[in-house]
Amino acid sequence: MLRKIQQAISKYNKKVWVMYNVENLDKYFCKYISRNLATNSISIISKNSIYILVSSLDAENVNKLKYNHSKIHILVYENRKKLEEYIEDIIAELKFPDEISLSYSTMGDKNTDVLTHGEYVTITKLLKAPYLKYSKKIKFTSAENIIYDIETQKTIKQLERLKYIAKITNDILFETFKRLKVGVTEIQIVDLTTNITNEIMKKYIGKNEIVSYGMAWENCPIVLTGENFLKGGHALPTEKKLNRGDTVYFDFGIEVEFSDKEKLYSDIQRMGYVLKTQEISAPPEVQKVFNTLVEAIEDGIEELKPGVKAFKIDNIVRSRIQKAGYPDYNHATGHPVGCKVHDIGAIISLKNSKRARLELIENGVYTLEPRISIANGGSIEEMIQVTKFGGIPLCNTQKEIYLIK
Repeated sequence: MLRKIQQAISKYNKKVWVMYNVENLDKYFCKYISRNLATNSISIISKNSIYILVSSLDAENVNKLKYNHSKIHILVYENRKKLEEYIEDIIAELKFPDEISLSYSTMGDKNTDVLTHGEYVTITKLLKAPYLKYSKKIKFTSAENIIYDIETQKTIKQLERLKYIAKITNDILFETFKRLKVGVTEIQIVDLTTNITNEIMKKYIGKNEIVSYGMAWENCPIVLTGENFLKGGHALPTEKKLNRGDTVYFDFGIEVEFSDKEKLYSDIQRMGYVLKTQEISAPPEVQKVFNTLVEAIEDGIEELKPGVKAFKIDNIVRSRIQKAGYPDYNHATGHPVGCKVHDIGAIISLKNSKRARLELIENGVYTLEPRISIANGGSIEEMIQVTKFGGIPLCNTQKEIYLIK
């Protein structure tokens, strides 16, 4: 894991990343270094060296760190003076790097804004001291690109698990569309989806290390039908009944916990249409909505490659919707997904979003969810793995509109 951090430091041409963990409040320190150090601890990582400074109060816990001590230097300090001496020695060994990265955000992103203001003041004061003493220059920068890189990239195990729960999610929606009936309300459709989720997920408890499940977010699923599609994408379901001639859309996902306590999430949208009497297929105007969404997503999948700026994918997908004559939609085209429903990483959105200027990461998982915001419109959302040859859907994508008789 620490090697992964060093690779990211090198990739973004950073000099040093310093994490300052106070009572285990730095989630990245806890994940990559240790969550067993109760007192103030500091990690100093360059592309060639790793130092971990811990209080003597945690001396016993240091012995539990399963690191190769020939490659990782663990230093125990008894007091503030000794801590300052260690920091000066390390800075000197690193030849006074002119830039040090810290865990704060320049993008207003709480995922990377780890340091409190007080912690920032404390750690920068400690790090500045050797530079002031020897008349050297130092600049503090954000470590957010390092964090985005190491956190966005999913492991092989995570990808396999995400494929598994994406398939289950798709199966739940398929079964829900099969059981939909004319005249039920949006609220009743939500209840139906919940019941089917419980029915299906009970079969998976104890299989493939699954120990528990739940809905991926509080108001899941989101269900909109007919003219209600003009509402915002997160609108709550209503007493509106499902009528013949309506389109219907689900935004749905599940949270799954595995035996090693890892929690992973899915996020998928599917679109259907309620046939009118005598109809055997969706009318041309509805089919065009569906086809446009599918084609827009296919265009985006083709270009989901590492190193591509996220806003470029947004432009490809959004342009296809607008060129078909439909209005623009007022949300991002996609987001990272996996460890959370809206995970850490680049947002596939307009260029004016700072996180849309981030690059896509290989083996990151992102959604593509264009929308046609008209009455009886539609939306489809797919979960896609980024590879150097383009995106790979995590489950079967929707290629045909669900028809409700």
